[in-house]
Amino acid sequence: MLVGGGRPPEGLNAHFGPLSAGSHPKVASNSVLRRGWGETLDLARRVHPGLRRAVVIVGSTAGERFWLESARRQLAAAAESIEISYLVDSNFRDVLRAVAALPKDSVVLVGPFLRDGAGRDFSTPAVIARLAGVARVPIYGLTEGMVGSGIVGGYVVSYQAHGRVAAELALRVLAGERPEPTGEGTTTAMFDDRQIARWKIDRRLLPPDGVVLFQKPSPWTQYRGYVVGAALLVLVQMGFIAALLMERAQRRRTQRGLADRLRFETLLSDLSHALASCSDADIDREIEVGLRRIVEDLGTDRATLWAYNDAGDEARVSHTWTRPGVPPVSPLLREKDFPRSFAELRAGRVLRIPTEASSDREGLVRTQTLSSALAPLVEGGRVVGSLSVGSVQERHWPDDLLPRLQLLANVFAGALSRQRAAHAARESARDIRDLAGRLMTAQEEERRRIARELHDGVNQDLAALSIALSAIEDDLPEGTPIARRKELSQLQERAVELAETIRHMSHELHPGVLQYAGLAAALRSYCREFERDHGLAVAYRADDDLGAIPADVALCLYRVTQEALKNISRHANASHAWVSVGRWVAPDLTLSIRDDGRGFDLAAAHARGGLGLISLDERVRIAGGRLIIASEPDRGTEIRVVVRLADLAEAPRDA
Repeated sequence: MLVGGGRPPEGLNAHFGPLSAGSHPKVASNSVLRRGWGETLDLARRVHPGLRRAVVIVGSTAGERFWLESARRQLAAAAESIEISYLVDSNFRDVLRAVAALPKDSVVLVGPFLRDGAGRDFSTPAVIARLAGVARVPIYGLTEGMVGSGIVGGYVVSYQAHGRVAAELALRVLAGERPEPTGEGTTTAMFDDRQIARWKIDRRLLPPDGVVLFQKPSPWTQYRGYVVGAALLVLVQMGFIAALLMERAQRRRTQRGLADRLRFETLLSDLSHALASCSDADIDREIEVGLRRIVEDLGTDRATLWAYNDAGDEARVSHTWTRPGVPPVSPLLREKDFPRSFAELRAGRVLRIPTEASSDREGLVRTQTLSSALAPLVEGGRVVGSLSVGSVQERHWPDDLLPRLQLLANVFAGALSRQRAAHAARESARDIRDLAGRLMTAQEEERRRIARELHDGVNQDLAALSIALSAIEDDLPEGTPIARRKELSQLQERAVELAETIRHMSHELHPGVLQYAGLAAALRSYCREFERDHGLAVAYRADDDLGAIPADVALCLYRVTQEALKNISRHANASHAWVSVGRWVAPDLTLSIRDDGRGFDLAAAHARGGLGLISLDERVRIAGGRLIIASEPDRGTEIRVVVRLADLAEAPRDA
């Protein structure tokens, strides 16, 4: 952004060639929010003689693309004398490995990095810290916020200077002036003294007007009051020393604040990644790990997730972690004991006790807690619980803790919401499977009833009809035309054929032989009949002793054989089929149906959602087994059903 005007083209910014021993580019006076890729690379080449390659690392968000484009433009000329490569849209773990493998004559240039190619979010200081931990070569950056997180330095964008220029222009505009776009720059050479020492950089090669941070006071700075002002009053000396101590204390507080912020961002990032990438079954375990880390990082005694009842006037512990030696948290809290806390949380606000809810202090003490901070768990715009951290001693909760606690609560709320959704989906799937089982059971019962009606009713009537026709034929008077006798004989034969068809249909609907002779005999009989009726050679083999088989398992295997052989006859274009059943891997009972047909593409069949495969799989699953189908085009098909009978000890047995 150009303060006071539009965005200038890249050519308006000053171009700087490689630095010589006695000069440096005046970047601070020639560009506005310039991304100093070229100047930083020139600086690196100057302070690291023998540099042969540079690696540019930028995140994958749309905003970071502008940084990448400016890098390519500014470093294009340098590519003729140095190897330049770019790590963009990569998984962060791959970036770490690539940086760790760089040779000694390399340097790393890092721009903003807020998201990697896998879509995971990061903070740039955290990325720099992790890169610095694995890198064997120096790292340079382009923004002021990177200095202190592991980079040597660079020509960095100073947003404070940019804001100052913008404020000055705004004051001139408010005074009635129409200022031209300013040429005053906001890019500053800035370095980390610790990294300068780490990489043994000659400080004389740094720009004279560069800013070096994190310097330790030199002996001259610390004791120059004694050398220069030996005659000054003791009071002046004490004041000077006190000022130095205050400055050092302020710097340490700042460093501690940065360290705390980095530690929290790391915790938030790790917790978000763990809960987002784990399975639904592991969410509870990951939540407890996260609560333990919160206790350790914040130095509290407890961290607890509370779940509200439907009325919202009670909160029960769903997950908690307590420091060893600290009494466990109370498992139930009621609104009557904490009216202010419940009201604040219901309104979606973070609170502290004592402070915002000091009136609830007495109820808190009864839970063996003297101070606590709480944040609401919001799901779908409704408060469903809360996250609390507590201490058994008096403690002050800083203001900056409250928004951090809310961020953690949001992460937990998302994970719990996903867990509840997955549980609801499993319950729904279980209900659907139970319904399918009941439908199949009802279907078998209806088949059994219809088969019984056909066998005991219609078939008996047809038998009676056949007998009656035979009697009529026998009682015909002499002289009856032969054609009339032939008609009666044909009617009788038709009645017998119809009775046989109905008997076969009754057997298809409900195989009585399965109930009385057992699975092995029923399958042998069916394979023989199928071979006779369909002209397909069916080879059958069974173990000598299958043992006791639950009735529902026997019926399932019989139905699977029926369906499989019908499919082979209709679709496989096969000449042979093999059916075998036995306990080849005890205690499993295995049914196998193979053919030498043309096979099919199993993945494509599943994609089409064919009802045949679905019904087979569901029938086997209800019987407590698993269905395995192996098929390839022109190489035949094998359907295998495996049932572990040891798990079905209480089921009714086949004869």
